[in-house]
Amino acid sequence: MEIAQVEAGSAHVLLIEPNPTLRSVLLRVLADERYQVEACDSLEQVLVRMDGCPRVVALVAWQSMEGLLSEERRQQLVDLNRRLKLVLMVPRRWATLLERTDLAQVVAGLIPKPVDLDELLHTLQRVLPTPEPVES
Repeated sequence: MEIAQVEAGSAHVLLIEPNPTLRSVLLRVLADERYQVEACDSLEQVLVRMDGCPRVVALVAWQSMEGLLSEERRQQLVDLNRRLKLVLMVPRRWATLLERTDLAQVVAGLIPKPVDLDELLHTLQRVLPTPEPVES
């Protein structure tokens, strides 16, 4: 488990990204942007880690289109998005397709991969504003 902690009051991002290099880059970038960020291995782990955190975003690299648009999966995503803000990172070709379905309204955001860091940060700011800097 990798953790980059910034401040107790900052937004908490729980990251699921299987690529170790990309995961490390995203952890560092998000920590530099004043998010408390933690790598997780599964959605189940995200749910355990979010317990008690009021401002949580799950940033999830979705690995398969199989069943993603099914009614059962859609309902699972709706239920999950009620508990936290769910942002899916998906291949660019999927993002274009998913933006034309109601899934784009079910989740808090879609990030096309390869990840554009400016787009990622903009989406996170839209979903959960960056906390104000704390004066020392």
